[in-house]
This record gives sequence, structure tokens and C-alpha cells, in this order.
Amino acid sequence: MERNLRKEIVGIVVSDKMDKTVVVAVSEKRPHPLYKKTITYTRRFKAHDEENECGV
Repeated sequence: MERNLRKEIVGIVVSDKMDKTVVVAVSEKRPHPLYKKTITYTRRFKAHDEENECGV
């Protein structure tokens, strides 16, 4: 039985101040549950960057 692989997401690097780690912001547009206006939701993830090659 094969394990579920993690989903790949694409974002923008917003911070590279930490050693071997970057912060990536992922934006998603969804309608508001009640008012149906489109709202941009932004989530921030920390990602491993072994050679410190990513930049803002």
C-alpha cells in the first residue's frame, strides 16, 4: 500500500533571515462564507533551504 504524498504548494519567499530556513507566503482567494465577497487568505510556511540559496 502506497502512502499519501504531501501536496506541493507554490508561494513567495517573504523571509530568509534564519539559517537554512525560509518563510514562504501562500495566497489563496476564497469567497467569504456569508457575504460571498472574494477574500485573499495568506498562510505562511517555513521551508528547509539546505544551501541558503533562496532569497526575498
